[in-house]
Amino acid sequence: MKRIALFRIWIIVTMFARFIIKIYAFSRKQQQGLTNQEEYEALMLNLAREYKRNALRLEGLLIKLGQFLSIRADLLPTSVLNELSELVDRVPTSGWEKSRAILEADWGVPYTQVVKDVDVDAVASASIGEVYGATLLENGKRVALKIQRPDIEKIIRTDFKAMRIVTTMLKRTALAKSTDLDSLYRQMIFVIGDELNFQTELKNAHYFKAKYAENPDVYIPDYYDHLCTNRVLTMDWVDARRITDLAFLKENNIDRSALAERLFTMAAEQLLFGGKFHADPHPGNVQIRADGTIILLDFGMVGSTTPQDMATIRKILQAFISLDYDGVVDGLEDLRFLLPTANKHNIRQALEKAVTFYLETDIDTVDTKLIEKVLQDIQLLVKNEPIQLPAEFAFFGRAASTLLGILQILDSKIDLFTLGKPIVIQWLEADGTTIQNRYVMTALNYGKKLLNVPPLLDNFLKEPTRKRLSEQAMFQRRLESKELLHRQLFNSGLILLGLLVGLLGYIRPDEWLFWSGGVVAVIAYFNSRRLGRKIRHLARQDFRV
Repeated sequence: MKRIALFRIWIIVTMFARFIIKIYAFSRKQQQGLTNQEEYEALMLNLAREYKRNALRLEGLLIKLGQFLSIRADLLPTSVLNELSELVDRVPTSGWEKSRAILEADWGVPYTQVVKDVDVDAVASASIGEVYGATLLENGKRVALKIQRPDIEKIIRTDFKAMRIVTTMLKRTALAKSTDLDSLYRQMIFVIGDELNFQTELKNAHYFKAKYAENPDVYIPDYYDHLCTNRVLTMDWVDARRITDLAFLKENNIDRSALAERLFTMAAEQLLFGGKFHADPHPGNVQIRADGTIILLDFGMVGSTTPQDMATIRKILQAFISLDYDGVVDGLEDLRFLLPTANKHNIRQALEKAVTFYLETDIDTVDTKLIEKVLQDIQLLVKNEPIQLPAEFAFFGRAASTLLGILQILDSKIDLFTLGKPIVIQWLEADGTTIQNRYVMTALNYGKKLLNVPPLLDNFLKEPTRKRLSEQAMFQRRLESKELLHRQLFNSGLILLGLLVGLLGYIRPDEWLFWSGGVVAVIAYFNSRRLGRKIRHLARQDFRV
């Protein structure tokens, strides 16, 4: 049943519909003061557990979506993230016979002409692929065969359609105010869609292989390109253990503190200096050999940061130093943290309030109730503004937090500040500006504030910016109108499809088809009405920058 498209769509859509109804009912009770934080945590935990049960039942996108959402600390409570993180490596194997059929279809020959001594029990099984051990006939080397799960591409494409309906439903909730749901959906397609093509993982592996070619402390397995396809990867087998296997480290006299320092340096260079970084460095993907060499595996989930993004982060830090809150907000906008509807003035005030309170208050003597009040005000203001974490920075945070956990296991007394200081200074000076020059720039920024530019001159200097903003706003409105019309057309198609499916169920007769078609048509109809109101509102709205 789980391979039937309509069944999958029905289960996924109805599950999320129940979630939305339960959360809405809870929020109504919360507004009346009838609930507390503990009850909210319990509700979210129950929803996460139900999601996990369905994910393990249906597999496919729900597994990957759970893993994807487990890095979105900006969207979900910690208890939910912990529950979803258990979806890693919990997928049952599909069996060697089905994997063999894919292997031979992609290689074009019986597998016995390429490998021998195949371990028919998978050594690892995930949502996208399974790994088997074998011996390569051409050179006698032991290799790992990563084979895509049967029909997984078709299953996930079907699940994408279900999630498109779910995204449409979520746009009618409060989540739409603080989250760009269309962007989140595109991020999900981009990230998970990439993992479906093993050639992308192969390119990532070659990137890291070249990056660490001269580093004897890090090893990336060799891949056999002529035996790699969109659904099969063939790489050297690596005899290694998880990097957190403390007994193995002790047995081989590997210094845990020194290992933690090497791992930190390697990760910091990946994260800070632009380019690609391993976005899923859990202990199964970061291993250690008996000689102390760090092994990196599985490059299906790789994040990237551009030099421009890192330069913007440096500018944000400089703006903080000089208390230039407008510069901080502009930097966040450049990094795509702020949605188009964000009120930059409110965000600036929240930042200024927080920093001023920190700088001017003696934390040791201040009333704790005052601290709580200030923090609640800031939290409420930020919560009400449309801010979200772009996918690349979500991966950045996931990689950093996962590695931090490994470092704490290896060396609980590790001094990250002392260890990271030279790397951070090198990163801060990557744009050619020395630390001493930054102090001069800070003083100049303070001097500019003291000079108090006359309002008329200030207006004159800002006029080109206003013109640019006006042009951007007009362009944004045209894009918004076009997108609304496209979504309206898509909903019309959904209404027609739902009615046709319902009619088919009535004729056959098939009660399940009848009701599922009816539900889809009703949801699409109400969403179409909402889009119509937005189009009319946009048409009547006065144009302002």
